[in-house]
Parts: sequence; C-alpha cells; structure tokens
Amino acid sequence: MRYVIIGGSGGAISAVEAIRSVDQESQIELFSDEATPLFSRVLLPYYVAEELSKPLLNFRSADFFEQNKINAHIGVRVDEISVNDKTVLTEAGDSFPFDKLLLATGGKPIVPPIPGIDKEGISPLKTMADAERIYHLKGKNAVVIGAGSIGVETSISLKRRGMEVTLLEQLGHVLPTVFDEEAALIIKKRIEDLGITTVTGEKAIQFTGNGQVKSVVTDSREIKCDMVVLAVGVKPAIELAQKAGIEIGLLRGIKVDPQMMTNLPDIYAAGDVAETYDISRDSNWINAIWPCAVEQGRIAGLNMAGRKISYEGSFRRNSIGNFIGVPAISMGVTRADTCSSCEGGEAVQEIRKRTKETYKKLILKNDRIVGAILVGQTQKAGLFGILLKRKINVADTLPVLMSKSLNFMDLLPLIRRNADQFKEAEYKEIMDTGL
Repeated sequence: MRYVIIGGSGGAISAVEAIRSVDQESQIELFSDEATPLFSRVLLPYYVAEELSKPLLNFRSADFFEQNKINAHIGVRVDEISVNDKTVLTEAGDSFPFDKLLLATGGKPIVPPIPGIDKEGISPLKTMADAERIYHLKGKNAVVIGAGSIGVETSISLKRRGMEVTLLEQLGHVLPTVFDEEAALIIKKRIEDLGITTVTGEKAIQFTGNGQVKSVVTDSREIKCDMVVLAVGVKPAIELAQKAGIEIGLLRGIKVDPQMMTNLPDIYAAGDVAETYDISRDSNWINAIWPCAVEQGRIAGLNMAGRKISYEGSFRRNSIGNFIGVPAISMGVTRADTCSSCEGGEAVQEIRKRTKETYKKLILKNDRIVGAILVGQTQKAGLFGILLKRKINVADTLPVLMSKSLNFMDLLPLIRRNADQFKEAEYKEIMDTGL
C-alpha cells in the first residue's frame, strides 16, 4: 500500500498516527508546503506575545517523521492530482504514485480586497512565516482587523508586547461567530480592561501610507498605525481538489462521506478543508477548529488503512479564557435564530441565566441541547457537550442544568432514562462533572 498525505498540520499528523496503528510498514509520503513542520497554529499568538519560544510550539517531537517511517517533503507544494494515473505532481515536476490519498490542506486566510492591502506591515496570522513576520515588525501602534478568536488573542499578544492596539470588527460585537451579544459585552469589557481599544460596527475601507502602512481608514474614522494584522477568517483551501474534479459542497468545502472519503474512490479529506456532519445543526458544516481536524484525520487514516469506521460528526467548540482572564466557552449553535433558519418549523428556545460575574445560555431544539455559552463558570462545559453530542432530551432536567450547583445525584434520573446512549467514558465524565 502506498499512502500520500497532502498537509502537515493536525488532521494530517493524526491520519499518519492512525495509519501506523494499523499498518506499520507501508510507504507514506507526506507533503507540506510550509517550511516549518509540526507546529500548533493555535499557539502562534503566544509566540507573537513572546511567551512561547518556537520549539515550544511543536505538538510532536522533531523525530516524529523518522520514528513513524514517513517520507516527509517539507516546504514542497503539490500542484496537481492525476486521478486516472493515481499520482500527485509537485511544483518541481516530481511525480509520486498513491493507492490512498488524503487531502488535509486546511484553510487559507481571507484577504479582503481593501485598497492598500498590499502595503508593507500588513499580514494575516496563519502560518509560521506570518508569525515570524509579525514578531519582527517594529512600531508602537497596531490595528487588528477582525474580532474573532484569533483577532482577540492577537490583540492581547501585541498589547503584551507593549504596543498600543486597536481591535476593529465590522459586525456589532466582538467574537460574533463564537458568542452572543450578552456574552460578548462581558468579554469586550475584559479586553478593554487590558488597555485595548475596541471598535465594533465599523469596516476598514482603505489603508494609507507610501509603501509602509500608516493608517486604517474606516467609514467613520482614521486609525494611525505601524502595522495591521488581518484576522477576518479562513476559507477551505480547495483549489487542488477542484482541479482534480473532487466534489465541493455547498459551503465550499470538500464534500466527504462518513468514512471521510470524497466522491472519488481512494481519495479522502479531513480537517479545515472538509465539509462534514455537524451534530448541533443536523446538517453539513465546516468546523475549522483543531480538535475536529484531529478527529477527522484519525477517522480518515483508519479507513485508508482498511479499518471501516464512521465519523459521528462534530460541533463547534471555542474557548478563549486563557487570554482574557475569565473562562469563556461556547459550543454548537450560539443563537436560536441561526438554528431556526436552518431547520424551520421546529421548537427552538434560549434559556439564559446572568449574574454579575457569570453568564450561561442553553439553546434547545425540540428539548435537546444544540448550543451553549458559558462565561465565568465553565466547569460543566463537558457535561453540556456530551448531552449535545448524544441528543439527549433534557426537558425535565433544565432547572438542574441551569443551577449553580450540580451534582451526580441530580443527574441520575436523566442518566437512567438514557443509559443506552452514553459510552463508558462519557458516563464517567458526567459522574466526575456532577460531583
């Protein structure tokens, strides 16, 4: 068997480990167009903040490829997949055959077509090269465009470096795809308490400067700066798949079946590039987060190696507490209106509880949890995640779930009614959570 894996991040490495758990000897060729292997993208803001050195960004040891007998082609781009010949062609013109192929090409940063976007001092933060560029940029004033998780974390990183930072978000509140407005207000105050200027509801329309960026112009102000970090999101890197005739889904990710295989036999996809089943939405979605990529890579790798296993699906999970100083977690659908727009006619409701220091919200569809937001008190997040994943009816348990104190005995009736739904590890987590 000859395996080819295109990609070098979480999904790709997880697939390698899954293959090797079944097949210790077959040839594996791995291609990554990034020059730095085995680093964790989620840790890049810590590098920018000078809190982690480059070696500490690695999620596997430097001898990982050697130990797993992988022919690693680092800094090598694959330009073409020949489906009929079952080969891949690199940009240097080298050809490699495969029996099984995995596309784990991830996502690429969105670069909005704003006048002046090509000026020096403007960079996304997605690759190690991006992080190095931002790390070495000089100046006192920075603007971060986009107040998603990466934008917020990057803003705090630059502030810790001693810069004056403005966080700019064109939507109405920070973390708009991760938290609702009430949770976002708590988090925004924390961000501003750190000394970061936060501007929401304004869009960048121009970058000024003669070669080097000097300011960001919005529809209502001009913000002076020495550097700009673009954090407006990522989109699946599907170009290689499209060129090969692989089916692309409605959300512009690679469409896969429950075994993570594409419409073409022996070609699989996993991670941020793949469009997979979302449990909370009961439809396909792209959950471009590290844990999902790792799990999808594992499922793909096992199936490539001959083990028949299906992917149960995922749901989006975000945590941002390490940076803002207050624990904050969201999962699944975060607003009832987005849920009801996907599945019209079903009973959707939101249940909220707010104290001075905490905020909790559950989003229910037909009495089953499809989303949750926890700010300030997140110890029960694992419990809510299990109930969401297993689609448990919680109608009779809502007062217990919304209470500040929660113990195993309170959950016992719920567990007994649904005992056949839980796996052993989940049962143990519920028990531990409820103590």
